[in-house]
Amino acid sequence: MRMTKYIALLLMICMIPLHADFAKLGTSGAQFLKISVGRGTAMGEAFVAISDDASATFWNPSGLAAVTNREISFYHNEWIADIRHDYLTAVFPLGGFGTMGVSITALTMGEMEITAVDDPNTSIREDTGTGTFFNAADYAVGFSFGRMFTDRLAAGITLKAVQEQIWHMSATGVAMDFGIHYNTGVSGLRLAAAMNNFGTDIAFSGRDLEYADDPFPNSPIFYELVPAAYRATPFPLPLMFRFGVAFDPVSNENNRLTVALDLNHPNDNYETINLGLEYGYLNTLFLRVGYKMYTNMEYMRAMTGGEPVLDTVENVMTYPDWGDDFVQLLNNLSAGVGFHLKTGVTQFKIDYAYMNKGILSHTHRIGLSIVF
Repeated sequence: MRMTKYIALLLMICMIPLHADFAKLGTSGAQFLKISVGRGTAMGEAFVAISDDASATFWNPSGLAAVTNREISFYHNEWIADIRHDYLTAVFPLGGFGTMGVSITALTMGEMEITAVDDPNTSIREDTGTGTFFNAADYAVGFSFGRMFTDRLAAGITLKAVQEQIWHMSATGVAMDFGIHYNTGVSGLRLAAAMNNFGTDIAFSGRDLEYADDPFPNSPIFYELVPAAYRATPFPLPLMFRFGVAFDPVSNENNRLTVALDLNHPNDNYETINLGLEYGYLNTLFLRVGYKMYTNMEYMRAMTGGEPVLDTVENVMTYPDWGDDFVQLLNNLSAGVGFHLKTGVTQFKIDYAYMNKGILSHTHRIGLSIVF
């Protein structure tokens, strides 16, 4: 009874931030830490209360306690603007002690050429290539651990190092994920909460911020230049609070239907309500669909790319009703399919996920897992 009270109190605490209705867009860095992985992406990113495979190192480390076999997973994501997102994770059960996990995240892009600045006062275009190229990349390495503390309650933690790079500059920090998972034992009903990316502020440093300053620019006497450097403003990591519920209305030897609902509160955007469904047939074929809805409808409409219109009654700019443009309803819609193939004691999992990103177009993700 005492443990149940503790669980209820923690879930209430995680729910408190969900009452806010404002966003602090663009106030945090390391945005690649929010790019989802695994089959949870196809379920509208409603996965915190499921987290029963190797992708738990991303969603909720307490879910590692449900992993009973060694598993290695690799997820590739063709992200927006020719950016690639890759996530490699491996989990190892340690008997009755718990389950350990390791994860590596990489966000990479091709080289870009630095261009000159165009002078608007001349008729000749000067914004041409300089012949110098740069690139940018983000990385994270995490170590996770999850354990059952009772026959129904699990908790887990992840410690990770985070680094962002652009040309000769980099920003480094550390972060932590913490999660709990509780199985009620009634119709597969599961409750979970997680806090992701709690950590230090990070700031860029490197030689691209350095320059030489002339202490007396108007003096006829030459003075030696003084070395100086710009000071970069620190920025926080993208902190996320998740609360999730999942249950299985259908569960037998041939069929299983899982319904999941997540409530998410980020520190740099509006809250979202995520709904996901997964249907499994003979534990071999899986069909998934999901939807993520922002609590602020105007922001959600803007993300679809619809042209704003003037509301002559309220004298404010707004967006067309969804009934005027059905395609807006497809924003943040996700779907996917999975195949599980077993050969002897080894199982192979192949997962595909699609997500409609509105004005940012579509994303396609593929994952391969080996369970042994």
